[in-house]
This record gives sequence, structure tokens and C-alpha cells, in this order.
Amino acid sequence: MRRRLALLGLLALVAPTAHAAEPVDMLLVLAADVSRSVTEPKFKLQREGAAAAITNPDVVRAMTSGQHRRIAVCFVEWATTGQQNVVIDWTVIDGPAAARGFGGRLVEVPRSFVGSTAIGSAIDFSVRQLERAPVTSDRRVIDVSGDGNNN
Repeated sequence: MRRRLALLGLLALVAPTAHAAEPVDMLLVLAADVSRSVTEPKFKLQREGAAAAITNPDVVRAMTSGQHRRIAVCFVEWATTGQQNVVIDWTVIDGPAAARGFGGRLVEVPRSFVGSTAIGSAIDFSVRQLERAPVTSDRRVIDVSGDGNNN
């Protein structure tokens, strides 16, 4: 009996404690097309545009104006079926510093790949990212950018 109690006590110390995920005002997946039709200038514009938008003071104010005063963002790139990549995993944006950190990483990470265009696969992948988010929100958004036909 003592041995069982000692084992249970040890398990309680080493077992991870289940905590409810912290709430945010929105989960946002930014899903960017990097298929062959996205030339290097378009790719650069897409990445720099997303970084500039997320760090814009008006956008930061909007992201931090809700009940929880923060959102969570994940940036993915996609091309053909089986070519999806999480470029920047879930990041909580709760002010200008977090936004600048996200934007800075976004412009430094290399392009994931080049392939055909499979927007349906990109959306399915983005939905899975929403499902695995480490925080919770009733508002879930997938923002898809792309320039080609689904093939």
C-alpha cells in the first residue's frame, strides 16, 4: 500500500498537469501560396507585405482591442498536395513587441518549396493548424493568398 501511494505521489510530480488553453480573441492562419506561379518578386512582396501589415500600429491596436487583448497567428506556406509547411508556428500577438518579433522572423525564413497549386489541400492543412492551436478562441480565421488555379 505504501509503495502504491509513493508511486502515485511520484507520478503526480512528473506527470504533466492538464491546464485549460488560454483564450485569445482570434486564431488566425495566414496561408501563403508558394507554388511555381509565385515568382521571387511576388514571394518577397507577399512575405514583406504580411510582415508590414502585422506590425502596423493600427493593426496591432485592432489585434489587442478585444476582450482578451491578444490574438494568435500561425503562418503557413503551401503549393501542391503534400506541400504545406508551418513557417512560423502559433504566436500570441499581445502588443507591438510580439508583432515585430513575428514580422522579423517572417522576412528571414527561407521559402519552403515550389510546386503546383492545391488550394484545397492548403485549406485542409490550415484547418488542422486551427485544431492543434495551443490557445483557444471562438473566432477562427484562415486568410489564404494565392495567384493560380487549383490543379
